[in-house]
Amino acid sequence: SKFDTIVFADELPRAIESGHAAGSLPPEFTGGLGDKGAAALREFAAAGGTLIFLNRASGYAIDRLGVPAKNVLAGVPPKDFYCPGSLLNVTLDPNSPLTRGLPAEIAIWDEASPAWETAESSVAKFAGKNVLASGWLLGESRIAGKSALIDAKSGSGHIILFGMRPQY
Repeated sequence: SKFDTIVFADELPRAIESGHAAGSLPPEFTGGLGDKGAAALREFAAAGGTLIFLNRASGYAIDRLGVPAKNVLAGVPPKDFYCPGSLLNVTLDPNSPLTRGLPAEIAIWDEASPAWETAESSVAKFAGKNVLASGWLLGESRIAGKSALIDAKSGSGHIILFGMRPQY
């Protein structure tokens, strides 16, 4: 009842799930969310809360919270797809409240970020061609037209996946 949104910074899903080992830090900084935490997050979203996952943390939402999305870059070797930190072109859904005030097409910062296939609301999609705006990109065809930002309904709430670091 105190919060309407919870934001997860860019970190690996296993770090969210398991956290730091007991004894490695003071007790209040060890452990992860575990099963109880995942259940509490599902309940929070179902009751109308918003969960926001940035970049790699979005894998937790897919694996543990059931967001129906597939990271098309999972398991793809660097020789087939590589984006070390580049600006990539996306098209935004103008009807989403997440894009209010933004132009229909923008460049986003991508640094080893996921890209998804999903039936959920795709708020930002990589351009169908000419994805690279600036920098270096190998394997453009793997992400062309795929989702870079998802707004998944969860009960009365939302689980939002940013396949980027929006603070950039």
